[in-house]
Amino acid sequence: MNYREYIESFDNFPKPRVKFWDFTGVLLNPEIFNKTILEIEQAFKHVEFNKIVAVEAKGFLIGGALALHLAKPLTLVRKPGLIPGNVHTQEFIKEYGSGTYEMKKNALSSSDKVLIIYDILAGSGATLAAIKLVESQKAQVSGCAFMIELEYLQARQELGKYNIHSVIKIADKNG
Repeated sequence: MNYREYIESFDNFPKPRVKFWDFTGVLLNPEIFNKTILEIEQAFKHVEFNKIVAVEAKGFLIGGALALHLAKPLTLVRKPGLIPGNVHTQEFIKEYGSGTYEMKKNALSSSDKVLIIYDILAGSGATLAAIKLVESQKAQVSGCAFMIELEYLQARQELGKYNIHSVIKIADKNG
């Protein structure tokens, strides 16, 4: 199915020279949103994973829906100061700045196989930060799923050893 019609782009947001790709049109249509969740499930049906890790904040929407649908535990990767207790911290560089993510310590174990869910694969920085947080707890990354992949930024090449699925692929900056 072509989900592209449910995606909008906005030039110079959140900063000048950045093009923001918004998938909230998918969320406005429950039937389409459900189809995207089923597509992710189908893409990973032969991949072993027992937990889902969702990355702040729009990744929570996708990860939460998938975790509920598959009846799998959900762990969150959040911005600093939003998780109580002891946390693992990982800094990263993103397309237009830097950031930091945190994950609760002991949220995962060495027996866990994890599917990471994030809204967009643009640059690889945020995804690599989530991967490092998972691996810092000795868990294994079984795959990464995204609603949108900006192929023109070529982040997939930097994530080459990981199993990646993107529902919507955008080949060039003009969409």
